Amino acid sequence: MPHPIDSVVNTSKTSRRNLIAGATGLLALAGLGACASDKSVQATPVNHVAVPKTPDDVLKALAEGNQRYVAGNVQHPNQDSHRRDEQAEHQTPFALIHGCVDSRVAPEMLFDQGIGDLFVTRTAGAVLDDTLVGSMEFAVSAPYSVPLLVVLGHTACGAVTGTLKAMEANPEDPALPGEMDDFAEQIAPVARSQEVSGTGSAAVSEVVKANALAVAKQLVERSEIIRKAVQEQRTRVVPAVYDLETGEVSWLQS
Repeated sequence: MPHPIDSVVNTSKTSRRNLIAGATGLLALAGLGACASDKSVQATPVNHVAVPKTPDDVLKALAEGNQRYVAGNVQHPNQDSHRRDEQAEHQTPFALIHGCVDSRVAPEMLFDQGIGDLFVTRTAGAVLDDTLVGSMEFAVSAPYSVPLLVVLGHTACGAVTGTLKAMEANPEDPALPGEMDDFAEQIAPVARSQEVSGTGSAAVSEVVKANALAVAKQLVERSEIIRKAVQEQRTRVVPAVYDLETGEVSWLQS
C-alpha cells in the first residue's frame, strides 16, 4: 500500500507537469498569434492612396501634398516595403515633375508623394533639350499616360542668377563656361523679355517665374505628342514656382 506522503509527492509532480504543459501550450499559441499578427502587418499596405486619374485630380493631390509639407504634417504615402515590392513589377506614376537640379528641390518630398507616384526630370534652370522632351513624351504615352506635367522653377535659382550675371558682364553675348552655356542661351532671352536689370533677388524671382511659363509653352510647341495629349485634354502642362524658404509651391496656371 502506497505511503500517504508518496501519494502527495506523486500528485504534486503530476500537477507540476500539467502546469508546465499548459504553460508551454499557451506560449506556443501566443507565438503562433504573434507570427500571424506579424504577417498581417506586413501584408497590409501602410498609407497607400488611390491613383488620381484626371488633370484636376492630380493637381489637387499635388497641391494637398504640398500643403501638408508646408504645415509639417507629411503622411509619407506609398513609401513602405509593400509599395516597393508592388511597384517593382510595374510603376503607376500619375504626374511628371520637371524641375531644376537644385538639391533643395526634391519633388517627392515637397509634394509628399511616394514610390512610383512621380516621374521626375531635372536640368539646371529647368530648361529643355531633345532627350528631356523625349522623356516627357514617354511619360504621356501609353501605358503611363500621365495626366499632368509640372514645370517647376524655384526661388534663388543658381542657373538664373548665373545667367543674369553673365548678361550684366556682356549684355550682347552672355556666356558661361563649358556646357553650362546651353542653359544660359535659353534663359537669357526670357530675361530680356522681362527687361530685368541687376542680379538681385527680385530680378531672379521675376525671371524664374517667366522662365517656368516659357518652358511650359515651349514644351507644348516643341512636342507634337505632348501637344496632341493637351489638345485631347488627356494631359495638362502647368508651370509653378517653389519657394525655398516657405516650402510652398505657387501654381502659375491651374
